[in-house]
Amino acid sequence: MTYEAVLAEPSQRLVARLVDTLIVGVPLATAATGIFPRETAQTVVAPIAFAAVFLVYEVVQLAIWGRTVGKRLTGIRVISADGGRLRVSQALVRSAIYALPPAARPVPVLNVLAGIFWLAEIGLLFEGNHRQALHDRAAGTLVVDVRARAAEPPVDEEPVAEEQAPEEPPVR
Repeated sequence: MTYEAVLAEPSQRLVARLVDTLIVGVPLATAATGIFPRETAQTVVAPIAFAAVFLVYEVVQLAIWGRTVGKRLTGIRVISADGGRLRVSQALVRSAIYALPPAARPVPVLNVLAGIFWLAEIGLLFEGNHRQALHDRAAGTLVVDVRARAAEPPVDEEPVAEEQAPEEPPVR
């Protein structure tokens, strides 16, 4: 059977990112504000810690399963653009491009550039036929909806033919 992948919707991807960001960000922000003065925790420690932990969180899960917790919940998976399994190098490149801009937050000029980068990331999802953000294009990956595949009928099943009325003999 040749399976044509169904690309994930941008809304699925956004919800997956929000879930993953909350899973990593909330505990880190809580710990940082408990250890450091609030201002230092919010402007320096949390952004850098988030970038590092999110990078590991995403690389490990993508390299092993092709999906993070958020992607599992939304029914999407990251695959190689050639349709094969995601390679570790692809997971690393993809995750690094996405996770590292928050580490620039403590530097005012880089913070602005990181914001522009995020807008470009989102905009690229809507450009082209493959819904690839910058991190997907750089890593050679696609994000697919695995629920759409599950909804396809099994290969061996033949569609049930509708009953047809008997043909009338030709009129002469």
